[in-house]
Amino acid sequence: MMKAAVLVENNKIEIQDIDKPILKNKGDVLVRVAYTGICGSDYVRFFENQAKFYPIILTHEFSGIVEASNSANYRAGDKVAIIPLKPDFEDEQSKKGNYSLSENYGFIGSRENGGLQEYTVIPEENLVPIPENIDLRTAAFIEPLTVSLHGFKVAGLKDLMVKKAALIGMGSIGLLALQVLVSYGYDVTAFDISDDKLALSRQLGAKAIVNTRNKEELEAAYNQFDFVIETSGANQSYYIVNKLAAKKGNILYIGTPHKDLTIDFQTFELINRKELTARGSWMNYSAPWPGEEWTEAVELFQKEAIKINPLIAAEVSLETFPEIFADYREHKIDGKIFITVKGGN
Repeated sequence: MMKAAVLVENNKIEIQDIDKPILKNKGDVLVRVAYTGICGSDYVRFFENQAKFYPIILTHEFSGIVEASNSANYRAGDKVAIIPLKPDFEDEQSKKGNYSLSENYGFIGSRENGGLQEYTVIPEENLVPIPENIDLRTAAFIEPLTVSLHGFKVAGLKDLMVKKAALIGMGSIGLLALQVLVSYGYDVTAFDISDDKLALSRQLGAKAIVNTRNKEELEAAYNQFDFVIETSGANQSYYIVNKLAAKKGNILYIGTPHKDLTIDFQTFELINRKELTARGSWMNYSAPWPGEEWTEAVELFQKEAIKINPLIAAEVSLETFPEIFADYREHKIDGKIFITVKGGN
């Protein structure tokens, strides 16, 4: 038996003793889950009836240690991070390397059980080997780091002429994206409604910060940025991206909105008037599977270019996660919720 935090119905979680999984198929690996983070996308699954089924074990950002293996590529004791997408590799989009655009994909922590359990069986193609000099706490941040790396790849960032970049939304994804851009050498201005998040952005390398509730500061920043990245998905962000962009600027949408948007025509037509280029980014994969984003994420952590501890707002064990569940629901925790499942180095 093992313990798991099970979402038994919307807004109701229980710590349960469930059967420990066993290996059955060739290539499968039994992973002892060490740490898992909660993604912003998990909120609607926990609290807004958007779980695919009940009961379900959520989270897709996690690391662990191989307990047993039916794979020639992994052996007991290996450190791993999890790749949550399970593409349909025969889908036409997958054959083009667009794995997250395939129709019938699976997803660990959403369409099947995820990281809030002590052990799980993962196919070998859904694992990333972790070098000895990266600890398992850090490895749990590889998946969210690849989100911005994929966006930058989609936008062709390294081929663009960028003098100044703007980041809108300094949550976990935004703060990770900021550190990547700083490591690339860009001049980055951070935008958010939270002074605390902006102060943290400054500590992590932002050259300037702007509270978007300050109208004068915000308007003074219009038309300045060659590259504008929206990471929050908050409705108010979509009203300012076109205004921040310089002429011939590029906009990257990483965040996903959860409410209807109504944009005035003057704001929308800035796409025409400034001849802007806008790109969307969905998930974090490219060919060859799972993509160079995952290799680069490991390299960035090896170079110690990315700090994770400043991003963690609440850290609990698997058993004590229910104690902060109400605060999580009421948005009283501003930052990453990080859970020790079995722990490890």
